[in-house]
Amino acid sequence: MNKFLAILIFGFLMSGCSGVMPATTGESTSQHDTGLSPKSEIPDDFIPKDIQIASIGDSLTKGVGDETKQGGYTSLLEKKLIQEKDVKSVTIQNFGVKGHKTTDLLKRLQIEEVQQGIADADIIIITIGGNDIMKIVKDNLFDLSLHVFQNEQEKYEVRLEKVLENIRNYNSDAEIVLVGLYNPFGWFIDLSTEINTIVDNWNEGSQNILSNFERTKFVMLDDVFSQSSDNLLADDEFHPNAKGYEIMSERIFETIINE
Repeated sequence: MNKFLAILIFGFLMSGCSGVMPATTGESTSQHDTGLSPKSEIPDDFIPKDIQIASIGDSLTKGVGDETKQGGYTSLLEKKLIQEKDVKSVTIQNFGVKGHKTTDLLKRLQIEEVQQGIADADIIIITIGGNDIMKIVKDNLFDLSLHVFQNEQEKYEVRLEKVLENIRNYNSDAEIVLVGLYNPFGWFIDLSTEINTIVDNWNEGSQNILSNFERTKFVMLDDVFSQSSDNLLADDEFHPNAKGYEIMSERIFETIINE
């Protein structure tokens, strides 16, 4: 056997032995030896969380139209969240007021109880804007045009941005969920098409404002309310009925749990 071959064989044997007999220095030679990788993390659902939710806004937050008197989307959302394995408890503070517009919401955000509820919240859900549109309809009933809604939309977006700024002043970390508008006038054919365009524009504008803030999400509702063959509106033909609120709660739930 020549000298070069002998060196190769010797090196091979030594490398094999080192794999069988590792040096004992008192330290793990690899992360696989103990199964405790220093990079391993505790799963999010390992320790169930207590979730605080503040719901603010108009009659949709209040649950108006729910013939079951269960409180609209909030009680349904609570039931869905509590079934998640990483959720220990759900507490929802409802600050909704029937008829509120963005102007009213800005005033309500100056109330200490509301400010504290927002400050304590992990998630803040907002329903607003429907009454802003209704006011335009009532004020311009005999002179409705897209131009009127476009002018008012700009003012609405300024107020919405102030709402979000106030919320962020009280709570910089919570996730903000803004629920989009829907067209309740599907039964009124002459008005339905134009309102569809208006609702689309206002929803798009709201999403643009929302994008200026971190940790925010938008919930689209108009597609399901405008396309469903089921009746999703209460007897007043404006607010959701129990089935409408069920769909609304499902959309909000999916938005919250999907990162």
